[in-house]
Amino acid sequence: MNLTNSQNTMAFKTLLSVVLLLTLTVQAVKAQNSPATSDSLTTLTGKWAGTFDGPASGKLELVLNQDNNRNVTGKITAINNSGDQYSADLKTVIWQNGKLTITYTYPEGGDVNLSGNYAKSAFKGTWELGGGQATGTWQASR
Repeated sequence: MNLTNSQNTMAFKTLLSVVLLLTLTVQAVKAQNSPATSDSLTTLTGKWAGTFDGPASGKLELVLNQDNNRNVTGKITAINNSGDQYSADLKTVIWQNGKLTITYTYPEGGDVNLSGNYAKSAFKGTWELGGGQATGTWQASR
């Protein structure tokens, strides 16, 4: 089968378009499945100080770190206004599209779920204990 120059050029352009489309598709899939970017982890990791409100109110400190696998780990310390204090290791930390979701075990029982959005260099969101036994709000900044 002999192709003319025009047909060769058209076949080459079609092949090039297919390769480009496949490359872009692979890059998009990689971006969706990859861990948080270095820039977003820089935004997230570090020490955060803030407050919480609900049935009890007080201050909190959240320390977020990145391990060698680019997973985020950390610890929370809370001091309520009556002076009671506790610290807990974070069980899960999910950081996606400017939203932070954290779970840890409350020392007196049950899991605490924090969720918050990042805006203007601060997190602001809600928390719940034991699937809704207690709820409230929280905020933290550097």
